[in-house]
Amino acid sequence: MISSLLNQIISPVFAADVIGTINLPAGIPSKVAQTGDYITAIIRFIIIIGGLFTLWQFLSGGLKFITSNGDKGKIQEANQQIMMSLVGLVIMAASFVIIAIFSKILFGDFTAILIPKFSSVTP
Repeated sequence: MISSLLNQIISPVFAADVIGTINLPAGIPSKVAQTGDYITAIIRFIIIIGGLFTLWQFLSGGLKFITSNGDKGKIQEANQQIMMSLVGLVIMAASFVIIAIFSKILFGDFTAILIPKFSSVTP
């Protein structure tokens, strides 16, 4: 009796009734499945920038080595720069292996984290 009285007095209000429809801004994926493509593109971009930076460090270290004129300090600095660029390259490659292992353990697929596949939920 009380609940029927409350239902007559208090009617539910939905956000769509108050606000209306909200359209997505330009550039935002309209479907959840497209989000994986954006994540994959961001990962590729970061890896490309890291690879180019590694190449730059390796080449500039080699140039420092060539132009050191036998100065032991400059040779050591150039060797260290070349070594650190190679270590950075190994770390980038190892990150893919580690992510693939975690992805296989957690999701059963080696590419589940690097190339995510989202599915939309239909009501």
